[in-house]
Formats: sequence, C-alpha cells, structure tokens
Amino acid sequence: MDEQKDVKWYNNRAKVIFSLQAFPPLGIYALLRSTAFTPKQKWLVVLGVSALIGVFIYSGIGAKMNSFVFGLFTGESL
Repeated sequence: MDEQKDVKWYNNRAKVIFSLQAFPPLGIYALLRSTAFTPKQKWLVVLGVSALIGVFIYSGIGAKMNSFVFGLFTGESL
C-alpha cells in the first residue's frame, strides 16, 4: 500500500505519453524526470517530437491552421 503512494506520476508510462500529447511542456518535464524509460527511449521520443515540429514548420501547417481558425470566427480568411 505504501509502495503505491511513493510512485511519482512521471514514472507512469501512460501518464507521460498522455502528457506529451496533451500538454507538451509538462510531458517533456515528465519524460526527463521519468525512470520508466531508458535513455535510448528518451532520445527516440525527443527525435520523434523534433521531427514532428520540423514537419509542421516546413509545411506551414501552423499558418494554415491560423487562417482556418480565423475564418471560423469571422467568416473570412486571411
């Protein structure tokens, strides 16, 4: 019973993965603090997240999403 209380939330793999998807800054912190992942797995996750950010920047998805959201609320696009 006491053993379960001593386990930190960032040592739970499911919670770390969820926080990486839902709250990236918190997820990065959790990933760095976690002992549930090996250093190799941590590097793979970092490379994957970096690749996704690079794809978003290169393809301009962020700018397209801003235009789309702006159009939803105003009826026009940028």
